[in-house]
Amino acid sequence: MGRLVILSALLAVAGCAGIPLETVSVPAQSDGWKMGYGNERRGRTILELIPTNESISSWSRMLTIQFLEGMRQPPRAVMTSLEAEMRSRCPNALWNVIAEDATSITYQWSISNCGGQPDQIELARLLKGNDGVHRVAYVRKGTAFDPSERETWLTALSNAYVTKDGKRVVVAPDPS
Repeated sequence: MGRLVILSALLAVAGCAGIPLETVSVPAQSDGWKMGYGNERRGRTILELIPTNESISSWSRMLTIQFLEGMRQPPRAVMTSLEAEMRSRCPNALWNVIAEDATSITYQWSISNCGGQPDQIELARLLKGNDGVHRVAYVRKGTAFDPSERETWLTALSNAYVTKDGKRVVVAPDPS
């Protein structure tokens, strides 16, 4: 399995920032993906990767990497806020926590028949970094994943880790 090169793509999005950003390394197959959208606003970097034969306005699957610079909330609190936002738009959204540890949370959500939005299902992981919180998400249009697709992306998200200056970041859990 090839490693999806997120670090260099995010640095390209960030432009000539003087201070290196933390980012996430995601071990996943990189063939068949391209950058659909990228933006770096102070405090919020985003990169959206889509299949090479699709466009950002017409995609079937997407891998999203976000960096919420300066975010100090624990991953669960960030997830709870994202869930509340989703439920305000789509009250019937299904939401399920898959795994959680001291510095990350992995969850799945899905929406269907939601105010003109396409049906979607997403696997996501929030990771605490030293400089903020990172979100890695794999979403597909439709109401279900193929079981092997779900397993592939759960494994990739579970093995994702925060890096800075090419080195793995060690993050201490919040004191309880």
